Amino acid sequence: MKKSILGRITVLGCCAALLTLSIVTNANGQSGESDHSRISSRPVVFMATGAVTPSAGSTLFRNQDGVFFSFYTTGLTNGDAVTIWMAVFNNPEFCATSPCTPADFANPAVNGTLLNTGGKVIGPDGSATYGAFRLVGDTTGARPGVGTGNGLVKPLSAEIHLVTRSHGPANLMDPIVLAQQLTMFNGGCPPNTCMNVHASVHQR
Repeated sequence: MKKSILGRITVLGCCAALLTLSIVTNANGQSGESDHSRISSRPVVFMATGAVTPSAGSTLFRNQDGVFFSFYTTGLTNGDAVTIWMAVFNNPEFCATSPCTPADFANPAVNGTLLNTGGKVIGPDGSATYGAFRLVGDTTGARPGVGTGNGLVKPLSAEIHLVTRSHGPANLMDPIVLAQQLTMFNGGCPPNTCMNVHASVHQR
């Protein structure tokens, strides 16, 4: 229970910070400068069913330098290693569908990249909070061979998907394997089974 409360306090703190940034930016825009920031909040859904995840959501703050996200979700399995990935589609107008899908990574015109943005071992309450800031051009954690690999190029207009991925029970006895489970797309699989669990989609 304490972990769940702390997770929600973290999310509220991030949202408060984003709201402050938005107010400051809007004030600048009203003083004659153009507004170069945007904030969006979206639900989190179970990818297997499309159902909305209870008490979960994500917030994405964009400016011309990069993006920051806060992501809170529930319904994960105690003891599993779960990563979160940022799927960036810099030119969503070239995607075959709206919203974009993983198939669109194969189209160079879309200029997509799949980025690891964190991972953790899930506690007894099945909840998790993630957050990260990505500068334009930062390709840290990019999955090789997926998309163009250019990272975030158009932070204000890119379509961004935030996806949690389970890597099965965390291997706490082997730090090398555990590190793979928390950073690599198929880390720990096999012998475990990796699968995407949640998604939250932020279109421009």
